[in-house]
Amino acid sequence: MKSLILLILLPFIHFSKTKEIGFGGHKLTLQEAERILGETCELKESGNESKNDGHKYMSTHIGQSSANHALYFIFESYENELSAKKTFEDFRLSNQSLRGFETIENIGNEAFFHTDKENFGLIIACKGNEIIRLKVNKLNGKTSISELKKVAADIIART
Repeated sequence: MKSLILLILLPFIHFSKTKEIGFGGHKLTLQEAERILGETCELKESGNESKNDGHKYMSTHIGQSSANHALYFIFESYENELSAKKTFEDFRLSNQSLRGFETIENIGNEAFFHTDKENFGLIIACKGNEIIRLKVNKLNGKTSISELKKVAADIIART
């Protein structure tokens, strides 16, 4: 049981409040988060995690209007392009049959957007051995889906 609890909590052990945001060019700035959320926000948490096949950076920005208006960002770098492609393909396959799914051209090697138009907007993009994920949860009238797509394109281009 202790092993199971440790496995569940392990990804969050390195997660802490910090003003440092990201690896190299793969960072989400406060300004980009505010463009997407459509309001002033704060970095609630961020952290790095080393994996056997690469590394991961995660951050959460919370909008000032509600703790439920959040932007989650994950950048992952894999040991090789094949591993990244397989992970991206798994995400795509689990979302493509759902309403609100669309393939996006001209962002990385491949990308898609998925939304239910009420609760969440998600974009996942892959380029080489890297994947980014941006998810807004919960959508509101201030959320900018066009900025979500622009920011995703900017971040994935920073290689």
